[in-house]
Formats: sequence, structure tokens, C-alpha cells
Amino acid sequence: MISRSFLLLQGVASPFFSELEKALNNAGHEALKINFCGGDLLSGRFFSTALKHINYRGTLDTLPAFYAGIFEQHAISDIILFGDTRPVHLPAIKLAKSKNINIHVYEEGYFRPNWVTLDKGGVNAHSSLSKDPEWFINFAKTHQIKNQTTLPTGGGLSIRAWHDIRYHLAKAILKPLFPHYQTHRPDSALKEYWGFVQRIPSVKFYYEKKAKRQIDELLSKQKTFYLLPLQLGADAQIRIHSSINGIEDLIQTTIKSFAQYAPQDALLVIKNHPLDPWFIDYPAVIKEAAHKNKLDENRMIYLEAGNLISLLKHAKGTILVNSTVGTASLIYNCPVIALGKAIYNMVGLTFQGSLDEFWTQANPPDQALFEAFRASVIENTQVNGSFYNQTGIEMAVANSLPLLEANTDKVNKE
Repeated sequence: MISRSFLLLQGVASPFFSELEKALNNAGHEALKINFCGGDLLSGRFFSTALKHINYRGTLDTLPAFYAGIFEQHAISDIILFGDTRPVHLPAIKLAKSKNINIHVYEEGYFRPNWVTLDKGGVNAHSSLSKDPEWFINFAKTHQIKNQTTLPTGGGLSIRAWHDIRYHLAKAILKPLFPHYQTHRPDSALKEYWGFVQRIPSVKFYYEKKAKRQIDELLSKQKTFYLLPLQLGADAQIRIHSSINGIEDLIQTTIKSFAQYAPQDALLVIKNHPLDPWFIDYPAVIKEAAHKNKLDENRMIYLEAGNLISLLKHAKGTILVNSTVGTASLIYNCPVIALGKAIYNMVGLTFQGSLDEFWTQANPPDQALFEAFRASVIENTQVNGSFYNQTGIEMAVANSLPLLEANTDKVNKE
């Protein structure tokens, strides 16, 4: 095995990147980690620092020169990062491409749970995966697909929340050490936490029960309904990988089309994202859009919680931007229209016409194509593991090493 020189940039708010750095060093490679804020510096387990790291204290303007020096000084062969649209990552990606340096990008799993994404070159709309349906059919036919059953990673929302809180706490405490750092997220962590403090107890003690009653009643009456699962407005999937101008725009656009073109007996079910911080009063947005489009409010159901799978099994169709709910919809043979750039948005899987046409013309996905798509995506970009709990991190690190050490890509972009 040829020893490589890995540069780890900003990772997820957990010890994952620190543990990955240790594993790469133990495997005989050089591994160097860059810290851009206090959260990066103290993201290791028990607030331990990375084995070998450099604190970047400059501005975004001086990052290209900084990266150029690091790449040359340490003979960097590979860069590893979480999320390829963060401002601190863009100069490194550009430089790596110009020097033919391997780019490994982590993201939450394309298929969940128990998977994380490790894609070559970029993730989501920047993925190395082909956009040609025939590529997936041919790949599944011509490659020996290994066993794709997953081991459970365990963990849960509480451990993820703990890592996030301590990451942002460290970022705040060590702000003087990183005076120029600015987060890529549009809202402050404190504002988001306050939103969660208000929402989580309400969901737990009221909205979960209400949503169950709403869904049970909907399914018992066997009503025709379409599902609009909301995404997070701060997500790069919305801000960068779509032309949608925020979630309010998505709701207004969908309701306008639904009012004019959906079957008169159909309902529209709008389900909020489980991690939404309650910055926007979505019921008010929905009510206003219904009034504007002269739509009977009884034809809409808003859910703050509820079993997504139960809805997908019975929905006439799913309208979304580029959420991973799309892959879940395809699993349950539910027609999908993706209004943004999504790895699954292709002929045979999603509806390729307009939203106005979707209500009456959508067909279920081609299941043979979807099985080939799923197998190929998992084979090339998914790692069994988790970013947040100890068992999941150990799994993700161990399963990442063979992919990071591979000298050639298995995926050719077409």
C-alpha cells in the first residue's frame, strides 16, 4: 500500500474527523487537520485535540494562499471535508481540482438510517454519480455488488444534540483565537437552540398525538392525498442546489398549483421537518396561500410530527425539492417530483414534467431502475456507520478507510 498525505478540513460537529485522522495515521498515512474555529479544535472525544493540526486564524481572502502553501509543504494527495459548499472549503476544492488531488466529501447518508455518504468530488448535486439511468442499470449488471445489508449504528438525537452544543460552546469560548471565522449557516446556533427549546416539548407532549390522530383519520377514510414534506430552509440543498426561494416559496408554489390542477377530491398533506427550529409560522403561511388561491382549507392537512412511512405507503405522490425523503418515496413506489437538483431526479425515477402536470400525470417509479440505482449508489458512495455515537463513529471510520485508500475511482462521471 502506498502511503498518502491526507488533509482534513472542516468536519461534522462530532469527534468523527478526529477519529478518522487517528485511523489514517495508524494505517501508515500522513494526516493533517485544519481547525477554523474553536468547535473544530475541540471536536475530539472528551474535548481532546486532533493528533496533528493547524489553526487557521485568517480571513477567507487569504485562504487560497494558505491552502497552496499547505498543499506544497505537506505534499497533499487527498483532501477530506464535510459539505462541499462551505466557504472555507471552496478554495481548497478549486485548488485540488487544478492539481488532480483526490477530493473526498462526507455528507449525511443518501439512504438512511445507518449510512453516511462518502462521495468523490462532491455531494448531492455535485456528486460523482452519473445522471444517466442506463449507467445504473449497466453498473448493477456488470459489477459484483457486495452484501448491502447494514449493521445498526445505534445512537439518537440526544447524542447528536450534545455534540452540536459542545461544538458551538467551544466556538464561542475560543472566538478570540479565531477572530475572523464566520459560520456557513445563515442563523446563529443560539437562535436555533431557542427554537428547539420551544418546539421539542410541544412535539413530544402534544403534536405527536395530534399527528397520529390526523394520519389515522386520513388513512381510515381512504382519501386521495399528496404529500409535501418540508425541508430546512438553511440547508444547502435549498439555498444552493435549487431555484426555490426558501420554504415559504415552496409552500406557496405548491398550493397555487394544487388549487388549480389537482383533482378536486384530493387533499394536500404538508409535514414539517423534524429538526425545524420554528423560525417561520408555517400554518400561517399555508392559510394565507390557501386564501390567496381560493382553496378550501379543509383540503389541506398540516403535520408537525407523524409517521412518514405510513404516509408514503398511501400517498398519490410526493412533492419535494431534493430531500432524502425522495429516496424513501421511491422505496415505497410513490410517484415523486423533485423541484431542485437531486441525485435521484432522472427519467424513470421521478416525474419529468411540470408541477402543474404532476397532479394528474405522475406514474410510480420504475422499480427495476430504482433497485439498480439504490445498489449502485450504496456500492459507490455509502458507508455503514454514523457521525455521532461511539459505535457508529467506529463503524464509519473502519468502513471509510478502504474507500479513502483506493487509488482509482469506481465511478466515472458521465
